[in-house]
Amino acid sequence: YKYTPNTLSVPAGKEITLNLKNDGFVSHMFIIFKQGTDAGEMFGPEDEENIYWKVEVLPGKSAVAKFTAPSEPGEYYVTCGLGGHHEVGMVGKLIVVEK
Repeated sequence: YKYTPNTLSVPAGKEITLNLKNDGFVSHMFIIFKQGTDAGEMFGPEDEENIYWKVEVLPGKSAVAKFTAPSEPGEYYVTCGLGGHHEVGMVGKLIVVEK
């Protein structure tokens, strides 16, 4: 229940391609929150409005996903929103830097 690496650095406003691999036996998500927000102690339905982008990767599968990085530089909270994964520490950071 972790991201490897757990911190990613990307240029502001650029299209980003993630090559995701789930070596586990359960689904996982990669959820980027809007700047200045996070899930607190528990991830729940109230967090949906704070999500910038998300993707799910099925157990034992790989996926290629694309998103446009936020245009505002800074740190963005990343977590998995499935079945208590956030609560056991499946969190990370997306660091957006000037182009």
